Amino acid sequence: MFKRNFVLVLSLAFLVSLFTSTAFAGEMQKSLLEKVQQPEKQLTKAEFVALLAQAAELPTPGKSVTLPSEVPADAWYAADLKAALAAGIYNGATPEQGLTKAQAVTFISRVLGTPNEEAPGVAAPESAKNHWSYVPYSWLLKDGIVNTAFNLEEGLTGVEGASLLETTFGTVKEAKAIAEQSQAAQLEIKTLRTNGDISMNIKANPAVPAQDIPANLGMKATFAQEVNYDQGFFQKFSMTMTGLPVPPVEVEQYIVNQGLYMKMPNPQTGQAEWLKMPAGALPDITEMLKQQSKFMQLPKELDQYFHYRLVGEEKIGDKAYHKLSFYGHVPDLSQFMKLIGGQMGITPEVMKNLEQSGQLIKGLHVTGTMLIEKDSNLLEKQNMNMFITMADQFEGQPIPFKSFSGNFNFTFKDYGSQIEIILPAEAEKAPELPVPTTQLN
Repeated sequence: MFKRNFVLVLSLAFLVSLFTSTAFAGEMQKSLLEKVQQPEKQLTKAEFVALLAQAAELPTPGKSVTLPSEVPADAWYAADLKAALAAGIYNGATPEQGLTKAQAVTFISRVLGTPNEEAPGVAAPESAKNHWSYVPYSWLLKDGIVNTAFNLEEGLTGVEGASLLETTFGTVKEAKAIAEQSQAAQLEIKTLRTNGDISMNIKANPAVPAQDIPANLGMKATFAQEVNYDQGFFQKFSMTMTGLPVPPVEVEQYIVNQGLYMKMPNPQTGQAEWLKMPAGALPDITEMLKQQSKFMQLPKELDQYFHYRLVGEEKIGDKAYHKLSFYGHVPDLSQFMKLIGGQMGITPEVMKNLEQSGQLIKGLHVTGTMLIEKDSNLLEKQNMNMFITMADQFEGQPIPFKSFSGNFNFTFKDYGSQIEIILPAEAEKAPELPVPTTQLN
């Protein structure tokens, strides 16, 4: 039975949801088309990969890169092609062969770092589901980069390729201003309420026989949250599990200066009891919330992990919203935590625990959308899909879980309202849990 305590893994996911640092490439379609000599004709692999390298701003190779023998050294795309070759986006095979849309989707997915499993909850055409490129296509479809009319077998012209890359990596100038204005507006807010729902699916690793673990585990929850950035936050949620004979659970949770407290049923008695999480198991969330202004000055290196793009405008009732789409890929959680740890004041002890838990995870991919109210610049709705691929082993032992996928829907309201986060007296007396171990049995 898998006994690893996932508190730290889930806290990593929480941190990732806080730090969607933006990166904007600007209007690029025109500049890309200026490079293509015959934009109405089908692109070759080499041409598209070169355009992709420019659109994604792949770095200039730090070492010598040899072009495929079929590519002239003075080709207009030679320099950008070298960047793609150095980044491992393309192996140089048949560079002058005409490019299909399926191949374009595959190359883009390598830059985005999409998972190697199909995106959950995608309504794709049956013809696409049987295609060799369905897995990368499913993630681009889920993010709205392509649509169901996207024919994977067709060739891709220069005009279509530039448009596809603009949709994936580019944005109008207003997008950056919208994101920055929203961040600034959030900094003025001290209190708010959030509610929403969460669904998660956990897949077992078929290569690791384990007792009492079904092939698929599921969880659904609804929650309500109150936040006061000076005091902490309170959460109340109900949760049901599928795949295991576990009854529905009601949980209350406070994260305050004194620590993290949870009220949940005792497995032996069935009675709800308050417990305190062990000191040092989590970062000081309340201090992080108080110092939220630092989020706007996070290292520039985070741009490689999270990106936004402007989708358009949407109207609900009498309110108008900017709609942003975002995606993120964190292939190395330990490196990610090192980048943000010092900036956020995470202690060395907590950082060590987070990095150790990060070894459980092979990669994390996030996509989603958000609605920002145009008049107030405040975020009102957010949908986020998170996909976590587990490592094959942890501390020399195989991990019986293959992946976690989750969908999160949030509604934000009551900005600036009167909210007090006060820990109940009975919670203050709660016993503290022991520090979680890393044992796998």
